[in-house]
Amino acid sequence: MISQVTAVVGVGIPAGIPVQIPLQSLDPAAVTEAPATVRALIAFLASTFFGGFVLYRWGGRVSDAVEASASNLPLSVIYGVFAYGLLSFVVVYAYTQLARLGVGLAALTVVVGIVLGGGLLALGGLGFAVVGSYIADMAALGDPWLGLVGVGLAAAVAVLVLPLLLGVTVWFGIAAVGIGGPVRQWVHADAADRQAVRG
Repeated sequence: MISQVTAVVGVGIPAGIPVQIPLQSLDPAAVTEAPATVRALIAFLASTFFGGFVLYRWGGRVSDAVEASASNLPLSVIYGVFAYGLLSFVVVYAYTQLARLGVGLAALTVVVGIVLGGGLLALGGLGFAVVGSYIADMAALGDPWLGLVGVGLAAAVAVLVLPLLLGVTVWFGIAAVGIGGPVRQWVHADAADRQAVRG
């Protein structure tokens, strides 16, 4: 059983008294103890499903993201990792603040897990769509979907043959390269440019 000890102000719980927050529903053992083939399949489906949604919904804008990321790959990686870190920080911070208010911890833990997982996968989908489009352009395939499937397969093979932590690092690293360029542009854009991107 995995639990986290934290100070929570809740109904009938005096402030400052440590309580157990059950996190069984988000047990990482479900991932670490799964066979490598299952993890590889999940990695492939996650990258191609979320990346495919990005290509389907915003395919016309992906070329701009490819250009932004390809213009400076080392900076793209740094900004991509920054995006993942910022998302994780915001979600975990919201979790701790809501937990202090005594919001139902079991339901809150599940909701926060879904939001964090969904956010990370959405960022990953954008990253894989961008990297897949870049690979398709470089290989003169002419179809970003082929690039997405190819990159998704490469990431899945990495998850399959490498140790767990290294395989996950490769998957997130590929995604970080793809999202870093657009994130860098957004961070350094002025308010008018950000509004134009949203619209």
